[in-house]
Amino acid sequence: MSLLEVKHINTGYDKKQVLFDVSLSIHEGDFAVVVGSNGSGKSTLFKTIVNNLPLWKNTEQTSDIVFNHRSTISTKTHELIKKGLLYIPQKNELFEDMTVQENLTMSILHENQKQLKAKRLNTVFDQIPDFDTKRKQLVSELSGGERKLLSLGMVLINQPKLLLYDEPLAGLSGNNVKEVISLLITMHKKGTTIVLIEHRIKELLPFVTQFIGLKLGRRNTQELKTLEHIKTFMV
Repeated sequence: MSLLEVKHINTGYDKKQVLFDVSLSIHEGDFAVVVGSNGSGKSTLFKTIVNNLPLWKNTEQTSDIVFNHRSTISTKTHELIKKGLLYIPQKNELFEDMTVQENLTMSILHENQKQLKAKRLNTVFDQIPDFDTKRKQLVSELSGGERKLLSLGMVLINQPKLLLYDEPLAGLSGNNVKEVISLLITMHKKGTTIVLIEHRIKELLPFVTQFIGLKLGRRNTQELKTLEHIKTFMV
């Protein structure tokens, strides 16, 4: 069953077109990765899906974005979050002068009771044990890897239907890569459909259900299966 349908979208910045008639389908339970070289339109695709960029008029085909069986092209970004679609850009803005726990608490949606908020927080700290000792630590004092984990914790706390994440492994190494991948897999097992933009394919290969290739703003129509074929979209 399709959770997200992107139909014939065109968009760009000012007069420069970046995406050309792009269509794709994400099924419930997918763990998908969008691949392409720099400038191929990957981040633009995510921004368009969450309505940070408007669709350009398409004279040949009807353009639409359908999430959870409803068109969302007129839905505000913050309303999409409430409906279960979360987007984490590559440079995710955290509250630098607030603590880890305060950032997590601020991110909780649809919950007013203190007891239930505490339960959600404890769920995250159970999944990211290192953060239990960093509850009162300022975000400005966290490492790059810890910031990524915090961003994912803020997603995990809400258990969205669909997560779009732009390069979660960028700038990470060693144990940080393993921790981030482990948390993504945990979210996936708990029912979150995941779509990533990522260059580090090898580490994710065992978990991916589909690769979506973009080249010069156009969607590849061939199924991407082998690592060698996937890599041709990344140069």
